[in-house]
Amino acid sequence: MTVPDPGNYRKDAVSGFLRDRRARCDPDPASPVFDPVSDRRVAGMRREEVAWAAGISMDYYVKLEQGRMLNPSPAVLENIMDALRLSDLDRRYLGLLFGDAVAPVTRTTAQESGRARSTLDEVAAQFPDATMRHLLDRDLGLVLADARTREIMFPGWGEAPSQVSLVDYMFSPAYRGFSRRVYVDWRDKAAEVTGLVHMKMATGVATENLVSTVARLLGDPAFRRLWTCYEPYENTSGSWRVSIDGRVRTCRYITVTAPDDPEQSLVIYR
Repeated sequence: MTVPDPGNYRKDAVSGFLRDRRARCDPDPASPVFDPVSDRRVAGMRREEVAWAAGISMDYYVKLEQGRMLNPSPAVLENIMDALRLSDLDRRYLGLLFGDAVAPVTRTTAQESGRARSTLDEVAAQFPDATMRHLLDRDLGLVLADARTREIMFPGWGEAPSQVSLVDYMFSPAYRGFSRRVYVDWRDKAAEVTGLVHMKMATGVATENLVSTVARLLGDPAFRRLWTCYEPYENTSGSWRVSIDGRVRTCRYITVTAPDDPEQSLVIYR
């Protein structure tokens, strides 16, 4: 398998996303290009079936799927989304990859970042009985401010770190053993984290530090398999089954974003 290049994210993501979603779609037997006799060697729809459903030429669609054409018209893009039966989030993600307008990326000042951190610390203080509380920054770096959260996330480690990359926590050899013990549904959690990175890459807010982390981890087969699904993620609330002191608990979580720095947030588990 070719290792994707995070430095060429848009081209790789468009190509990988379209191939993956095409493979998930069952072909339409009513399509005039559907061949019920020949041996189908690919999962899902063939390229010509997607092209026909989208009302475009086979050659045009192939160029799109190969990442050689990154500027389809809005009407063509909408037709492709319909042909692939994409979810609302997938539509937003593909639109971002093809250059849909997004707000310009702004970098917060140190003063704004400090105000945001103070705000989130004040919010965290309102939940003294929370199971876990941690801050999440622009690079998806975790700040584990309280000892109880560190005990839960790093069971049995007396000198658990107070800061760690969430991506590294899930995938790097140094920390993956802990995340697998803590998150009962580890693969789903890992897919969520990968999806958060995809959205940061697609919206242009990923920093060089985050891109470097992705490039390093793409050498790991587990991370690479999830990465090449190109599954975006945006949820700000939900629940996870977490192992705490040897017992499995279902913890609901909410995410609070600081107005002074939208890329800095507080995640509270209860």
